[in-house]
Amino acid sequence: MRETGAHRQRWAVETMAVAPDDRVLEIGCGRGAAVSLVADQLRTGRIIAVDRSATMVRLAVERNTSHIDAGRAEIRCAGFESADLSAHRFTKIFAVNVSLFWLGDATQDVNRVRSLLAPGGRFYVFGERPSAAHATANLTATELLLRAHGFATTRASVVRGKGRVLTCVSGTPSD
Repeated sequence: MRETGAHRQRWAVETMAVAPDDRVLEIGCGRGAAVSLVADQLRTGRIIAVDRSATMVRLAVERNTSHIDAGRAEIRCAGFESADLSAHRFTKIFAVNVSLFWLGDATQDVNRVRSLLAPGGRFYVFGERPSAAHATANLTATELLLRAHGFATTRASVVRGKGRVLTCVSGTPSD
């Protein structure tokens, strides 16, 4: 049986321990699986999700129509760097398997995350790697990136089937 990416989103949402009143931003929502899982936990809170692919946004909207209609979810077609989010402060911001924070100079993106976090808010960077060695390298690089931008960090990982490792580095601004 072919394994889908749903296990990543489930683990991510469980790891974040979404509260009913959280204000959540997902960077790179894909088909909207995590949007649905987060919105299921919300009562007075809300999730905004962005993705640069119009196809993925359409699929995410179709999957989450009931959450959108209930006011718990909003899905926007935009890259993180260009999404109009200035009116919002989030208690949780997360990205699952989004290369934005691993490739090239992520300074502007990490600084943007910092500016969008509410006081005490937390940023989560989730990934899935093919081996423990790849996972360790990714965890270390992500942790160094966040620390270099003033985040106090924690890390987590779990081994899944066929040697694949799910990873998470999370952090809160230390000032």
